[in-house]
Amino acid sequence: MHRSLSSEWYNAGHKEETEICASKVSAINAEKSMFSSIYSFWNTYGPDIQSGAVVLSAIAAFLIIGAHRRNTTRRNTLDLILHQQSDRELIEAREKFNELKSGSTKLVTYASLDERASKNFEAIRTVLNIHELTSVSICEGVIDERVYRSWFNTAMISDFEATEAFIKEIRRNRDAPKAFCEFEAMARRWKDSPYEDGFWTRKRKAIRYLKSA
Repeated sequence: MHRSLSSEWYNAGHKEETEICASKVSAINAEKSMFSSIYSFWNTYGPDIQSGAVVLSAIAAFLIIGAHRRNTTRRNTLDLILHQQSDRELIEAREKFNELKSGSTKLVTYASLDERASKNFEAIRTVLNIHELTSVSICEGVIDERVYRSWFNTAMISDFEATEAFIKEIRRNRDAPKAFCEFEAMARRWKDSPYEDGFWTRKRKAIRYLKSA
């Protein structure tokens, strides 16, 4: 799962990674349960599949299984959003990051080796770690991209634009060519396919969608 940096870079984001991994395990277990149900169904009713009633039952079973998977993904997304909006360490890192982002000093300045132990560097790294882990989770189908994008579309794109030079410098001076590659790929994809709805429309849709989880 760690496609971006060496292990030392993920120490600061270990708690967030653990929680996302737990969500992924939950999703995997749900999938195993689904496949087990499918196998059990066909093993029991396969010989009678020509029966119209059994075919209808099969369709209903698959719809239920699909709905269960979607609900699990929605729940994982809701849990992640709530965590990012309520965890004190993440809130403080985000506040510091926003302060640096709006400041006169370019963020790439803090990518130098001399800044490695600074609070500014830590704040930027924490935010980037969260974005990277979230991007990996979306790529792996652990969380729902549509819902997450409804909530964080603008922030993800803006954060990438602000940190693009920082990321390139990290890749260069730490010999980590894949640093934050999933975050970059997702941010570029979102930027190239603009979200048509306005800010508050996206928020309302995300809330309605999560309530159905």
